Amino acid sequence: MLRAAKDAAEAADRAKGEFLAIMSHELRTPINGVLGFARLLRDSPLNDEQRGNLEMIEDSAQALEALISDILDLSKIEAGKFEVESSPFALRRCLEQVCQLLQPRAREAGLTLEARIATEVPAIVNGDQLRLRQILQNLIGNAIKFTERGGITLTVDCVRTETLPGDTRRAVRLQFAVSDTGIGIPPDKLALLFKPFSQVDTSARRRRGGTGLGLIIAKRLCEHMGGAISVESRPGEGSTFYFTIMVSYQPGDTKEPFAEGTPSETA
Repeated sequence: MLRAAKDAAEAADRAKGEFLAIMSHELRTPINGVLGFARLLRDSPLNDEQRGNLEMIEDSAQALEALISDILDLSKIEAGKFEVESSPFALRRCLEQVCQLLQPRAREAGLTLEARIATEVPAIVNGDQLRLRQILQNLIGNAIKFTERGGITLTVDCVRTETLPGDTRRAVRLQFAVSDTGIGIPPDKLALLFKPFSQVDTSARRRRGGTGLGLIIAKRLCEHMGGAISVESRPGEGSTFYFTIMVSYQPGDTKEPFAEGTPSETA
């Protein structure tokens, strides 16, 4: 009887995941249409009121697109259809690109954004660059959102291990910390952070937006990449999110792999 109940619950979870994935894909089509036509209208003659209305349409469509992407990601992870990629990439360049992407938002909010990378961190690592960027963009984006003065600091360090069996590469645990000088989180609310659709403060959600899915997705991604995530916070003083992932590296490898579409030096 317990086995039957367990099987039924697992079947229901799979059905829910498949439904969310299908609906997320279907919803993306009309949202892309709204954004496409909004961009076309942006290039047409508009008065100030019309341009303001158009910006509201774009902002709303982009927020909905982000929500759909989060639901799709979470449904894939929960349904067991998520796979971690492993390919070589330049870690420092990846971190620089994430900071460059978010720098305008920080500057607009009057905040500083800096990265501090330990010299021991390998230049080239093998891992899932796309998912690492997703985690960083979520954590740094949240830090900007909930910080009114001061700034955000990304710190990166590592712990190297022995050579992998039957290989010349070595495993390394990358350690990240995203610290801010924001509003902080009350101790009794910390447990809510990594639950789907949870918000520590619904008024903050109304003021700053957010789906309540970003942190649970970051947690699942870290776990899939052999790591974990945690947080320390003091109300009124700021928060620090710590996370780790496992990657590998080839000792002495400092040459960046060619990005797709990059011409060869000998071409």
